[in-house]
Amino acid sequence: MIDINKLFIRLLKDLEESSPNLRKSLKEISPLEFSINIKGHKNIYIKINDKDSEISFRKNNPQFEIRGTLIELLSSLVSKKLNKNLIFGNSELAIVFVNIILKSNIDIIYLIDKYFGNTSAVFAYSVLKLFKSSDNDSDIEYENIRKRLREISIKLDRLEAIKGI
Repeated sequence: MIDINKLFIRLLKDLEESSPNLRKSLKEISPLEFSINIKGHKNIYIKINDKDSEISFRKNNPQFEIRGTLIELLSSLVSKKLNKNLIFGNSELAIVFVNIILKSNIDIIYLIDKYFGNTSAVFAYSVLKLFKSSDNDSDIEYENIRKRLREISIKLDRLEAIKGI
């Protein structure tokens, strides 16, 4: 049988390894106990402590609960924006924890390479690069539109000034 605690501890160490500031930030808020409630699945109870971290399906005393559908949780993770409607319990601690995770700059490509191999990492890298380049294009368009609006605003101000003379 697979020991999920060993896998969880290994994953936690790999996450800390792929993000230099994650370890320090987690130590600041440990010990931490919370549950993840994904609609249609068993509750997952997680305890993060420096020496004694564990994951299980047995109920413990969570400080907060993250509850939602799989799509809601993944969209929050991908967009790096916290939906506060998903948090129940000690929301202040939950917000600090989620912000630590979202802002930790975890090297996802490194983790994919480590767990799934080079081919998967190259594919993930190219998909990530594709998504980031489309964001940059829309940012450039947005800036061009803002620049044109500023120019029009300046021209309108000049026309109003001329009419006022």
